[in-house]
Amino acid sequence: MGEHCTCGAVLVEDALFCHKCGKPQRDILPEEPEPIRAAPEPPPLPVQPARAIGFHNALAVRIALVAGILSIVLSALTGQVAAALGPLWLIAGGFWAVFVYRRRTGQRLTPMNGAHLGWICGVFNFVIVAIMMAILVMALSNSAAVETVRDQWRQHGRPEADLNQLLTAIRNPLNVLAAMPLFFLLFTVLPAFGGAIGAKLLDRRN
Repeated sequence: MGEHCTCGAVLVEDALFCHKCGKPQRDILPEEPEPIRAAPEPPPLPVQPARAIGFHNALAVRIALVAGILSIVLSALTGQVAAALGPLWLIAGGFWAVFVYRRRTGQRLTPMNGAHLGWICGVFNFVIVAIMMAILVMALSNSAAVETVRDQWRQHGRPEADLNQLLTAIRNPLNVLAAMPLFFLLFTVLPAFGGAIGAKLLDRRN
């Protein structure tokens, strides 16, 4: 650096700029910025283990119970219109149970787990139907209740011989007990099938 600026001003020793015209007298190297330290990453959240489907899983039991009640009610209401709709509602009950459980927990279910959840729904179906059958058998032991059933049967124009055959079968406890295994299979296999289908189809969507 010279003693004079190009403008003719006398420069002060080690001056960086001319005090008269402001011209830089030497190159100023920019200070290197300090490296930015990355913020430490937070520790990963603990992963909650997927809960097994079973009667010890309170949420699965509650959802299966609600699904079982809904499927039985809808089967009773629509079964009078079309007999095929009754079994379809049982299948839909297992499917609905899987759908709601996945929405509540975010847990992806295998078809086997879906079938298990649907089976639990079916167990509640069977318990509800067994209670209804017991109430019906006790009610038919009353002659006044039998006459009420006969009047309603006649109003629908159905043969009374069919009613007599049905009453005879229901009043025999052995017939009711013999029908229980068939009812158990019907009301548990169909929801289990619906649960397996639900788990398979809903897994494909994700």
